[in-house]
Amino acid sequence: MVTVPGNKEELFKYVRTFDLEKIPTLKSIIEQYNWSCIDINELLNIITTENNFLLIDTRSEKEYDNSSIPFSENFPVLSTEERHNVGLIYKKYSKMAALKLALEYAEPKEESLKLFLKKNKAADKNILVNCWRGGGRSSYLAKMVCDLGYKPATLLEGFKSYRNKVFEFFSKQEFLYDLIELSGLTGSGKTEIIKAVVNNFPVIDLELAARHFSSLFGFVPYKIKNYTPVANQSAFENNIFSQIVMNNKYFPNHNTFLIESESKKVGDFLIPIPLYEKLQLAPTIRVECSFNNRIERIVKDYFGNDNEGIPEMKKIFMKSERFFRQQLSNPVYDDLLTKLQSGNVNEFTEIMINKYYDIRYKEKPKNPLLIVNSDNIDKAAKELIEYLNNQ
Repeated sequence: MVTVPGNKEELFKYVRTFDLEKIPTLKSIIEQYNWSCIDINELLNIITTENNFLLIDTRSEKEYDNSSIPFSENFPVLSTEERHNVGLIYKKYSKMAALKLALEYAEPKEESLKLFLKKNKAADKNILVNCWRGGGRSSYLAKMVCDLGYKPATLLEGFKSYRNKVFEFFSKQEFLYDLIELSGLTGSGKTEIIKAVVNNFPVIDLELAARHFSSLFGFVPYKIKNYTPVANQSAFENNIFSQIVMNNKYFPNHNTFLIESESKKVGDFLIPIPLYEKLQLAPTIRVECSFNNRIERIVKDYFGNDNEGIPEMKKIFMKSERFFRQQLSNPVYDDLLTKLQSGNVNEFTEIMINKYYDIRYKEKPKNPLLIVNSDNIDKAAKELIEYLNNQ
């Protein structure tokens, strides 16, 4: 096994030792193999109608964490660092040297791949492979899978074809499914109810798709739980579409999704226009609860169990000082900052609810189909599921 230098200077020194004329092309490496290829429509049909498949995403960990096809398992042909190094050599030195380097990174992973396939019971499954564009990484992993005695298929145009499918879906004039909106004041437990009913009724969780609670502080609850931020608008849309695909698998006879009430943006991301327009017209179910439970819920979400959210909350509060002074007045802002600095998170939250959230995020003027009380989340979820399943 060849040890590839990690240092940039040593890496270039190392690849300059390659005899570029003797490096085989990827085409020549895989030409003796004969695996099948499928398009994105075939893949989505397999995902939603079959259970006996293993979809292997060969992209780096970072690419996979940003966004992935539902039900895929990550086996990086090149790790995030390795991919960076290969790209560097490709751009700054030689395409063939980059290929040789990629092969040296990939070849030693055969034993790990064998264990990965065994763990995922690949012998009994339809093995499918994707990378970003359906090129080198998926082809090389398909070769490795074949060498281990399996018969894979690769996804034409890779993850990019999935992204194109998402774009096509959200470019339609009208969102294809019906929606029921879950509305309520900040801290009323809408998100908890969404999570509580997810196994019993189709949901679109926009906040989960964005990794953001849709306020200036909205990423804090995810950050203190070590979630990776969503990279961009495309990844946000991919995540929404992935939820729809998964629900189509688990609830094939449903055409209605439960979705939390939102404004046009969730964090930095715009809700796709057809989905947002459908949400504005959707019938609503209102969530209510006691004021004290709202405080308790917000404190738990934004500050954590041991006030670990305070530094991040304080940083955002101070960064947006001008905005909050305009919204709250100077004395209220100063008082709130003092409470944050002293760790008095309950009083901070109470004032923020009264002076900011309940003024800025008012109840929508819709007559609700149902009002549920979320002081007991389990009871509220049970009542909601019973109502939805009887419609």
